[in-house]
Amino acid sequence: MSGFQEKIQGLTVYRSRSTDSSLRVVLIHGAVDRAAGLIRVARRISNAEVIRYDRRGYGRSDSVGSACTFEQHVDDLELIIGDRPAVLFGHSYGGSIALGAVSRGNPFVRAAVSYEAPRTWESWWPPPPGSNIDPADAAEHFVRRMIGEDRWQTLPANSRSKLRSQGVLMVHELNTQTKQRYSIEDAQIPLTFAVGELSGDHAQKAAANFGDEASSGRVVRLQGAKHDAPMSHPEQVADLIKDAVQQIS
Repeated sequence: MSGFQEKIQGLTVYRSRSTDSSLRVVLIHGAVDRAAGLIRVARRISNAEVIRYDRRGYGRSDSVGSACTFEQHVDDLELIIGDRPAVLFGHSYGGSIALGAVSRGNPFVRAAVSYEAPRTWESWWPPPPGSNIDPADAAEHFVRRMIGEDRWQTLPANSRSKLRSQGVLMVHELNTQTKQRYSIEDAQIPLTFAVGELSGDHAQKAAANFGDEASSGRVVRLQGAKHDAPMSHPEQVADLIKDAVQQIS
């Protein structure tokens, strides 16, 4: 997949060039990540233009600073979507941002796939780290739990240090969702809520709740996957997105 990079109001955006489709797929990464974390998924999608971007505060978009509110993240996504029909895919907190755009009724959003978006406002969801916990330690714990101890130990020291440095932003983003910021009950577009077969009970419950809330939603469990499915099971994730593209084409 050939492509190119550009800046949109300070956000670094990566686009594929390998399609004549008027439809675009926009991939939104989660916390303690960047657009590169979704490149394996992007390479497996050929039936639409694929756009990835570093969210503000992450990757090559760190120069614009971090978002102050959840709504600012959604504003950024709508800026990336522009005025062409789009299918959204969001991983973790990126899934929340995608559903935020759905909730606004953006007319260019034709379908969305959310993978393990958190429901931090729920009493049963694990709360954000408290003020007595070092955000760097919280980020390290999150990444270790997601990728496993063996993979963490193989990361270069500078990579581990950079991941730890994103802890402040991760904790801030979780705290922006301690109150529900969006509603999908009235959405009339196809919505897919995916969860890893091996993910924890709270992720399973969240996917089921999203499926119950959405009038046109479905829940899909990815076999053998956990929270890091875009990296560990990119083919399965890409298939979900390609199904959404075909459904609306």
